[in-house]
Amino acid sequence: MSKERMWEQLNERIGEMIYTFPGIAGCCVKSMTDGNIISVNGDVEFPIASTIKIPILLQLLVLDEKGELDINELIDITPEMIYPGSGIISYLEGPVRLSILDIAILMIIVSDNTSTNLCIDYAGIDKTNDMLRSLGVDNITLRRKMQDTESVVANRENVGTPDDCVLLLEHLYNGRPTQNSADRCLSILRKPKRSILNRFIPTETPLANKPGGMARVRCDAGIVYLSQYPYAVSIQTSFSEIEPEDQENFIVELGSMIHSVMSVLDSSNAYGQGIALLNRVA
Repeated sequence: MSKERMWEQLNERIGEMIYTFPGIAGCCVKSMTDGNIISVNGDVEFPIASTIKIPILLQLLVLDEKGELDINELIDITPEMIYPGSGIISYLEGPVRLSILDIAILMIIVSDNTSTNLCIDYAGIDKTNDMLRSLGVDNITLRRKMQDTESVVANRENVGTPDDCVLLLEHLYNGRPTQNSADRCLSILRKPKRSILNRFIPTETPLANKPGGMARVRCDAGIVYLSQYPYAVSIQTSFSEIEPEDQENFIVELGSMIHSVMSVLDSSNAYGQGIALLNRVA
């Protein structure tokens, strides 16, 4: 059908952009309804910066559901817990007492790294990786805390592939590892935040995502909830020869093109007739 040809053309267009990026770029996009998938450099391992916070959040929710962690427990944030200059918590002046859940939400919506490192302590590096492996997500690995420059220099990096970022999102969409933990995770990922995908996804379209960025690295991964044709997408860059703003602009340009095609598929029948436009035809 014509829909399959649209996917073929999209694959070609994504490839043209990926292979002309000044550095290394990778992309995976998958329909959550019919399973169509495109992967260009999707099996390449990238540093995924703050996108690693998706599995950290999920592991906290899994532990809470198992009764191994009380995510509503209140924690006193003491000065020795704070990483200077690493997020909102480091700038607060009064006593700080937050639930583990609220700490996790700060990790997601403002990428607070003090919050992230506390979440890593509660989630556990090995346990988080074990949870990922149990889902068949073999190419996302948590290795270090945030702000750990020694580990970065030693190549102990938090990494993932575009393919496995989309696979993890697909698991969440389908209610895995459990319906409750997946629903709660996606609910938090849908909270408003500054991100690369938000720059081109219309505000009325729900988006569950987590962006990331470090030196020479930019990425974003999320589920775009189109009404009839929701899809997951992950775009990642590394070894960039261009400025961070230009890296983000590249992801915006590529993501905008993908979203344009997905929006057409969302509002058309299998042969390309615009369903949403039928009522406007005289």
